[in-house]
Amino acid sequence: MKALVKLHETPGLVFQEIPTPSPGKGEVLVRIRVAAICGSDLKIYKWDDFARSIIPRLPFIPGHECCGEVVAVGEGVTRLKVGDRVASETHIPCLECFQCRQGRFHTCEKMGLFGHTRDGCFAEYALIPEVSTRKIPRELSFEEGCLLEPMGIPYRAVERGSVAQDLVVVLGCGPIGQFAVGFSRFLGASKIIAVDPNERRLSIATLMGAHRVVNPLKENVTEVVRGEARDFGGGAGVVIEASGDIAALKDSFHYLRVGGKVMVLGQTSRSLELPVSPNIVFKEATIQGFFGREIWDTWDKTEAILATHKIDVTPVITHRFSLSEYEEAFRVALSGEGCKVMFRL
Repeated sequence: MKALVKLHETPGLVFQEIPTPSPGKGEVLVRIRVAAICGSDLKIYKWDDFARSIIPRLPFIPGHECCGEVVAVGEGVTRLKVGDRVASETHIPCLECFQCRQGRFHTCEKMGLFGHTRDGCFAEYALIPEVSTRKIPRELSFEEGCLLEPMGIPYRAVERGSVAQDLVVVLGCGPIGQFAVGFSRFLGASKIIAVDPNERRLSIATLMGAHRVVNPLKENVTEVVRGEARDFGGGAGVVIEASGDIAALKDSFHYLRVGGKVMVLGQTSRSLELPVSPNIVFKEATIQGFFGREIWDTWDKTEAILATHKIDVTPVITHRFSLSEYEEAFRVALSGEGCKVMFRL
């Protein structure tokens, strides 16, 4: 099979032909039809500290957002059969630890990660554990099936935020932020403000349902939000941080109203320094982080939304490439020219 392989501890990948694997116990072999580039794949491509800390060995095949068809099943596989259309869940739970016993499979203490701790989907075929493989209905396209994984985290944040009839601010208009905008509109937010310095992404946010877009390089976000919040208690009821920008997260507490919620999706290793009493205690602020999708509750909900065409995700998909065009695909993704960049195999 043809695959993108991380061969060396230097930036870049290699497009090469390697043996097609066979499924072992509890695994399925999937013919990949669509795969998408995630922010963590960019880290692997660049080979930064995150990539070095999580990739167990080289050579390695990255990629974890994908959809395809089952072509072979290993011993002990019972839920899936050859011909099933499936998508991949990145988190691979052990099903035995304390977290798993509490039903928190997405925060498993011994969790494996498809495309991170084991070979992923930037290849014509991929081995996926059955426990992390989701059968999808025929009414979903392969592209829609591929997006179920990245859609899950922003859906959880919007749902937990109880955004109906409220003012929502989405920080960062990459794919995760775009889905947060779309789900906020779907779940009845009265006003959605999307913030990003990339004008093209702001235009996509408008298509996804944002009522107001703000480029922080041109406007003061705090002033804009307070101006739009006169009928919402003077501030944002829900802030969804999807940029990983610690300064943007800190600033959001300036326009968060009393009783507001800050939903943190963007990842960063930087520290948040914040006066606690005026920003959290006196405001009775709720701060919650989100890591992964609740297996399989989140999938059930986002799949139902897509299957009934209640949200249009096509504006988020800006570029499609063949696997052999990977260098241009990663250039586009790294440059910020695109939003969700996909491989069609």
